[in-house]
Amino acid sequence: MSNKLVEIPSENWEELRDLFARDWPEHLFAYGVINNYWNWKQQSESPDTNSVVKLFSLNGSWRENGTFLLFDHFEIYFYSCDETENYANLTKALSLVSWENYLEVSMDFVEKHRPALDRVISSKKLTTVNDKVTNFYHMPKEIASSMEVNLPNGYHLNRLTINHLDYIYHLWPLRDSISKTSGYNLLKRLILLNDSVGLFDAADKLVSWCLRDQTGAFSDLQTCQENLRQGYARVVVKEFVRRLAADGDDSYAFVLCTNVNSCKLFESIGFVKIAHLHWVVIRNKD
Repeated sequence: MSNKLVEIPSENWEELRDLFARDWPEHLFAYGVINNYWNWKQQSESPDTNSVVKLFSLNGSWRENGTFLLFDHFEIYFYSCDETENYANLTKALSLVSWENYLEVSMDFVEKHRPALDRVISSKKLTTVNDKVTNFYHMPKEIASSMEVNLPNGYHLNRLTINHLDYIYHLWPLRDSISKTSGYNLLKRLILLNDSVGLFDAADKLVSWCLRDQTGAFSDLQTCQENLRQGYARVVVKEFVRRLAADGDDSYAFVLCTNVNSCKLFESIGFVKIAHLHWVVIRNKD
């Protein structure tokens, strides 16, 4: 029998997510990805999620091996609990992707799955245009719940709105890593559908902020150039972990290994590195 990708119905997404709750936080990446998209699907204001986001498994075997691919516009997420033959099932699943239909594909995945993707990149002769490694940081809610946040005088914290999108994109360090359309729409989606924390000065100017990405991880932590080295990013992160802990959730973040200052910040707050995550962008030669 030939292999094929079989769609996982949305009514089974919660069941799939819960497969990864064991041995916490070993499978936190997979749990977070599915949990975030499941939450998006419940939001009436996200019709694109209902029509575009699809989950697939190899031959419908997700209950047996925890292997899945999630497709979302130009992004693909994947995971597998089956380590047999160096994740052979995941390699087979990835080889069934219609790579030729994409102008650009962005993928975040845990380091242990790199060999599976590399085999497909080689066999399909795909072109890699971005390849970065991030530290995968984690903080359990039990630690985050006792976090104290000390606001500077005259400053306040609030969720970001769509009115901040242009400003945030203009300062986004990754805007040159993917196309403008993809990057801009991605940030727009995160602001609209996920929680966020922004620090505002007395004049209501946004000076520091943090989003949550499609995996539920902290992302795009940034402070305006003129406001650096004043501890504002620390305030934002501590407030974010405190809020999530109050909701019963752990906090996690992906920080580029080359971003030494951000790595030191998360570690000083109490985050612990549990793995490496890879971010790879593939683009058609045409």
